[in-house]
Amino acid sequence: MVREALTFEMIRDLPADEVAAWFVTRRSEGLTPSEEELLAGWLSRDEGHQRALDGADRAWNWIGDGEDSEILAAMRAHALAPVRRPSLGWRRYAAAAAVVLVVAGAAVTFGPRLIPPGPAPGGQTVLATTAVSYVSAIGEVTTIALPDGTRMTLDADSAAVARIGRSGRQVQLTRGRAFFAVTHDAARPFTVLAADQRLTDLGTEFDVNLGPEQLTVTLISGRLAVGPATQTAATATLQPGQQFVSRGGQDQIADLGDAAADAASWRSGLIRFDNQPLGEAVAVMNRYSREQIVIGSPSVAAIRVSGQFRARDPEGFAETLTELYKLRSLRQAGQIELLPAG
Repeated sequence: MVREALTFEMIRDLPADEVAAWFVTRRSEGLTPSEEELLAGWLSRDEGHQRALDGADRAWNWIGDGEDSEILAAMRAHALAPVRRPSLGWRRYAAAAAVVLVVAGAAVTFGPRLIPPGPAPGGQTVLATTAVSYVSAIGEVTTIALPDGTRMTLDADSAAVARIGRSGRQVQLTRGRAFFAVTHDAARPFTVLAADQRLTDLGTEFDVNLGPEQLTVTLISGRLAVGPATQTAATATLQPGQQFVSRGGQDQIADLGDAAADAASWRSGLIRFDNQPLGEAVAVMNRYSREQIVIGSPSVAAIRVSGQFRARDPEGFAETLTELYKLRSLRQAGQIELLPAG
C-alpha cells in the first residue's frame, strides 16, 4: 500500500499521544529511514514523548493480542490509509482524522480497555468489548465505517464511543450530533446511548442530536425502539418520519412526514432550526467555525429562531439575525457578539 511518509510539519502541532499513535501504527508496518530519524528526534525533544510512545505500544499490543479482529482490522485500515484529500493540508486532515485518531489514536488518547458488563455512570449498561472513541474537529463532518459495516456520520465538534463486538454493538454519543445508517444484524442489536435514552435499531437510518438542553432523534427509514437507558424494554417505537424529543424530563413524539429528511441536512452543509432558542442555535453554529458567535444577554439568547442557514457562514448567520430581530453585532478577536439593539 502506498502511504504518505510522516514529516516534521505533519506532527509539529499535534498532541504527544496522537503523534505516538501515528508512530506505533506505522512502525507495525515498518518505518522508513526518514521516519526512524524523525522518531528519534521527536523522542529527544521531551521526556514525555517516550511515555506517550510506551503507552501507545501497550495499547497496540493489547489490541493485537485481543480476539476482536474486527476492531483491529478497522483501526489498522484507518491508520494506514493514504491521505486522500491533500488539498486540505495536514493539520486539517489530522483534525478530521481525529475521528479515527488513527489506530491507536482512539486507543491511546481515550484508553481502549476491556469493559466488563455492568452499570456505567448514570445506570447505563455497557458491553464487554473494546471501547474506541471518535472525535470530530470544529468545522469537520466525517463519515466513519464502523467494524460491523454501519456508517456513522459525525457532525462537527462531536464525540462518540463505539463498542462493537461479537456479543453486541453499542455507540454512546457523548457530544454533538451523529447520523447512523445501520447494518442490521438481529443476532447483535445495534444501540445508541444519548443523554438518558437508549435507541435500538430495527433496521434503520436515523439522526441523533444531543444538545445542551434537549435530545432530538429523527427516524428517516426503518424502525427505532426508544426507551430509558436504565431499562432494556422500549417505551416507544418510531416509524419513518417521526421525531422523538426529550427535554427537561418530558418526552414527546411528533410526526414530521417528508420534512424529517431536513433533520439530516447538516450532512450537506445546511442547518435547520425550528423555533429553537437562539442560545441553542448559536451553540450548533459554533461547531462549524473557529470564529465563534457569543451572546452576553439572556434576552437575546431567549429569542426563538426558525429557518435554514449555511453551516460554515457565522457572519451570514449573525447578519440575518441582526436584521430579523433588530440586534447589534460586534466583531472582534475572532468572535461575533450579538447584542440588544438598545
